Amino acid sequence: MAEKYLSQIYYDPESPASFGGVDSVYRAVKNEGKYEISRNKIRQWLQKQDAYSLHKPVRYRFRRNRVIVGAMDDEWEADLVIMDSLSQQNNGYKYVLTVIDVLSKYAWVEAIKAKTGNNLVKAFEKIIKKGRKPKMFHTDKGTEFINRQFQTFLKKHSIRFFTTYNETKASIVERFNRTLKTKMWKYFTANNTLKYVDILQKLVKSYNRSRHRSIGMRPVDVNKSNENIVWQTLYGKESKKSIQFKFNIGDQVRISKAKRTFKKGYLPNWTEEVFTVTKRVPRRPPVYKIVDYDGEELEGTFYEQELQKVNKSDSDYYRVEKVIRSRMRNKRKEYYVKWLGYPDKFNSWVPAESVKDLK
Repeated sequence: MAEKYLSQIYYDPESPASFGGVDSVYRAVKNEGKYEISRNKIRQWLQKQDAYSLHKPVRYRFRRNRVIVGAMDDEWEADLVIMDSLSQQNNGYKYVLTVIDVLSKYAWVEAIKAKTGNNLVKAFEKIIKKGRKPKMFHTDKGTEFINRQFQTFLKKHSIRFFTTYNETKASIVERFNRTLKTKMWKYFTANNTLKYVDILQKLVKSYNRSRHRSIGMRPVDVNKSNENIVWQTLYGKESKKSIQFKFNIGDQVRISKAKRTFKKGYLPNWTEEVFTVTKRVPRRPPVYKIVDYDGEELEGTFYEQELQKVNKSDSDYYRVEKVIRSRMRNKRKEYYVKWLGYPDKFNSWVPAESVKDLK
């Protein structure tokens, strides 16, 4: 009876509880006084409702895992900054390769005209000829870094390569990108110009000789004799508290959709597809590994804020995107359907009578 009552007040457009969150539904239940239903029971019921879980607000700002390294040049992060709108003023250069050492925060930059493997190799060769080389090289999933020519170059120099799967990408180099572009645009304003290629190395020299707040010194001053002091400054105050997990192994979850510049809050914020938590990784903050309905593991890890617990069973309604074809089997009509929000590998035959028109 309680679930039927919750359904009535939640889906009634005139109800104060209509399409609300846990608190608004709880207040409406309490004010009407027909049933005593706890917040936890309401939360569990809402986790079964697609109208609630698909449109639940997403948190965009939250603490993420820190990149912890042991020494200088253990790991470099890299990115390719798109500058094509200024190519006419900069001799045809459309991109800037930015590279930063995770521990010392020392940075290098090289302008390139096209994001080909050959151009990337030439730019990176210029950087390592200056005397330093990383053990590991970290980027986002950009295909320019994964191409065969650049990968061959890294292997030749015994540099291990890995990519980031989270939306936030390689965060340290992205912060450097913001610093560099801020300096660049201030220079543009002060000099009434849009040309940067002639002062690019001067800007990065200025950055490397400025005090970096996170390490308490200038990146250019970090060396093997003081890298332990820098390490203690960066990582020495890590919390000793035990890690608390929000999700359990076996929990069903949706994934928050990657949003771009324009966020429409009224559109679904979460995947139609439901996944299962298979591993809890004890980092600060904790992250999770998940699999799809077939048990195929998704690449990368997920923060708690990127997941939402739901309660879906095989007997629940799953929305059909389209009927692809039909057939008669054992005198029964069947539809071959594509499920809304699910990859094509989940397309399947279902009894025609089980497909309902909810319009």
